[in-house]
Amino acid sequence: MADHEPREQPAYDRWSRPQALSNRGYVLAVAVPVLLAAAAFGVVSLVSAGDDVRSGVSVHLPVSGYAPAGGAGSAVIEGVLSIDADHCAYLAPVPGSDGPAKVWPVWPAGYHATLDHNRLSLYDDHDKSVAVDGDHVRMTGGSAPVGNFASEPCLPDTGDVPVVQSDVELVQ
Repeated sequence: MADHEPREQPAYDRWSRPQALSNRGYVLAVAVPVLLAAAAFGVVSLVSAGDDVRSGVSVHLPVSGYAPAGGAGSAVIEGVLSIDADHCAYLAPVPGSDGPAKVWPVWPAGYHATLDHNRLSLYDDHDKSVAVDGDHVRMTGGSAPVGNFASEPCLPDTGDVPVVQSDVELVQ
């Protein structure tokens, strides 16, 4: 009966199991997803570096909630499109005029501007370029207390501001 004696099973040691992967396998399991993600970000950055009109440095442009309407408002808003050191777009006086030193208009809804290679470009609500810095522009509109646009950037602290209510026209 010595042949039928139960053998004693070795104790299960949960801490000394064999590895599921070799050390090289663990390195690859970490490195491959990281390399794939880096390649994907590279592709995205190349694709997004196209000629989108919204590329370049963002410019602070105060806008109203209204779209431009032909002939709305009768006050003439005129000046030379310019940008200051804080990336705020404004209208400088037309040479030879006796207007204010700087005018900070509130532009129609959807208007935006970019600064690309030190060149300010103003776009309408259809992403069409309407003016660049140095252009003499003329619009019509009205005025409103600056408090009406408290959340908008680049406006004076007090007083009234011109509100553009028409399309921007270049003056030759």
